[in-house]
Amino acid sequence: MNKTNKYKKTSTDYTNDSYDLNFVEEEILGSFEEEFKNIKQTKKDKDRHLEQYSKDGDKYRPIGSSERILEPGFYVAGFDDYGIHFRKKNFDISELIIFPDSIANDIIDEFNKFWKLKKHFSERGEPHKRGFMLWGPPGSGKTCTISLMMEKFIKQGNIVFEWSTALNNGINNFRMIEPNRKLMVVIEDIDMICDELGYKEMVLKLLDGNTQHSDIIFIATTNYPELLPDRLINRPSRFDRIAYIGMPSKKDRELYLKHKSKTLSKADIKKWTSKTKGFSLAHLKEMIVSVEILKLDFGTTLRRMEVMRMKKSKSEDYENEMRGVSDFGFHK
Repeated sequence: MNKTNKYKKTSTDYTNDSYDLNFVEEEILGSFEEEFKNIKQTKKDKDRHLEQYSKDGDKYRPIGSSERILEPGFYVAGFDDYGIHFRKKNFDISELIIFPDSIANDIIDEFNKFWKLKKHFSERGEPHKRGFMLWGPPGSGKTCTISLMMEKFIKQGNIVFEWSTALNNGINNFRMIEPNRKLMVVIEDIDMICDELGYKEMVLKLLDGNTQHSDIIFIATTNYPELLPDRLINRPSRFDRIAYIGMPSKKDRELYLKHKSKTLSKADIKKWTSKTKGFSLAHLKEMIVSVEILKLDFGTTLRRMEVMRMKKSKSEDYENEMRGVSDFGFHK
């Protein structure tokens, strides 16, 4: 029996090989051409922004337009082809409601008081630095509390950074240029950042600083403090003030409905207020959208919200274990 040598190639095989080789060459050349176009475009974009020089000893480097300091605002740090940058984010609190006599107001007052005490920190040789951790159920008003802090802080001419993986390097660069500028760092959902995304060590490094940061406040939020390690949540100098932001009280729910509703009568507002005990601001917002905009039945919508709220979280009993917390509830 004649056996075909699997290593022996026919003329057809060589023809196919040549076809395959040509195809591969075209793919590679096409890839290089695309990369070359991208490089040319990057250079073109860079050249378009060159307006002046920066001086480094006897070297002059072409650069774009420059600002001596950052404009007051809310920023996120990032990397691109040019290095570290700070991108300004939109920030609008025109729709936020200030609830009187709430724990949130106590936190805001303490935040404002801190900035007036730099001299006392310096006299003791301590860095002018503070950490706040706000915890509580989803939709209870943690983000609203931070937004109210940010609003006045920015109006006073200061800078707020949102946490990002580039922020450690970003702050070091920022402090080289503006060593004494008041700074606030917001780390929302810190449990997710540390656990699910795996950035715990990066967050700890930011809080501790390679060099001791001053004139800075860190503010973090979490729905589930039990997911955070003790070295993060039970370590003053990382987070010195841990406060529980609970669900809005009856008085707060009524105020929210009066402010947000376009069609509810006084009687409807009282009815909604009494029927929504334990509802978050997010639940109340969905109630208004469903009934007033989508024209859904109130009773059906209420039952749907109650089903959503049936999911229990471990954090219900965590207040009994939390160390250093004496204030509970959205409304005192």
